[in-house]
Amino acid sequence: MIGFILFSVLSLMFIMLSGVSEAIMDKLQFHWEKSIFVINPTKYNPLFWNPTISWKNKWKEGTDYKVEKFRGSTSIFVFTTDAWHLFKFFKNTTMFLAIFFAMVAITFNPFIPIMYLIPLVVLARTSYGLIFTLFFNNILHMVDPFLYIKNRRPNGGKANNEI
Repeated sequence: MIGFILFSVLSLMFIMLSGVSEAIMDKLQFHWEKSIFVINPTKYNPLFWNPTISWKNKWKEGTDYKVEKFRGSTSIFVFTTDAWHLFKFFKNTTMFLAIFFAMVAITFNPFIPIMYLIPLVVLARTSYGLIFTLFFNNILHMVDPFLYIKNRRPNGGKANNEI
């Protein structure tokens, strides 16, 4: 029973990591300008993190984007070229590991009734969605520290730096 619980928890953890990876992918692809990755360009190099320019990392410069930068840069090693592909790699890897650990957990008690497995699947899917939403909407979202001040100006007047 301990093995079943241990491997089930490992599976759930990998499912949550997969949700985090997908949140990062979607934040990069659809809301780059509103993400935390824009704030600190020295920490998050736009050449790797900004999807509007990082896709070029796969291709040799000056070749009209037809020649690979290095062998496998457009296929097996594409995850090394930009952040979106790196987190796509993490998402897929962690999901496969979650499935593997779930299968190992089942081997500890192969006679578990289906009525116990359905709530575990629902828990896993719910955890994935909650973690995705938490990261996409809150943790990865850039918050303007001056938004409160901007909204509190009398009569919607201009800020000091706009006068």
